[in-house]
Amino acid sequence: MDTTASPNARRDRRDRITVDLRGLGLRLHQLSAARGTTVAALTRGTVAALLEAHAAESTPALVTEDPTYGGRTLKTTLRIPVTQALILSRRARASNVSQGIYVAGLIDNHVPHPVPVDYKQAVVALSFSTDQLAALCTDLNAFIRLLTRGSSNELEKYRATIRSLADEVRRHLKADAALLAQLKARDHW
Repeated sequence: MDTTASPNARRDRRDRITVDLRGLGLRLHQLSAARGTTVAALTRGTVAALLEAHAAESTPALVTEDPTYGGRTLKTTLRIPVTQALILSRRARASNVSQGIYVAGLIDNHVPHPVPVDYKQAVVALSFSTDQLAALCTDLNAFIRLLTRGSSNELEKYRATIRSLADEVRRHLKADAALLAQLKARDHW
């Protein structure tokens, strides 16, 4: 028996995975039937296209790998109360990660946040909202400059209110900028 592996041995071996489709199975079967192909062929084609599209990108690992173990994963069992198990399941699903990756993230102080249903649309909407607030802040500052030209004590209460509003908008914009940076970084997660 020859124990040396050919260079193509790894490529020729079948890779199998099991995927919880979370309710998408019927639609996947319908789509594959409509395209006249098998579910496996449709899935392989979709995964291949996804991998090719993201080949240049590198995805940061959630868990720092110990070189001693060569990046292997280990199955472990947690005994936790039913309520926490249900919460773990719900939060991992909402974050679109496995329960193992979710727990590993918790251990690494990197809590996977829930992914909005329309994630990219949420980022675009937040960007648009932030742009609108920036324009409002510019208008408020122009209005404050206009008010400073007047000298009436009556105008002073409006100046203070508008300054306070402008400061609040700036604080919101700063928080939005940080959130947008996190959302855009997570897109490569």
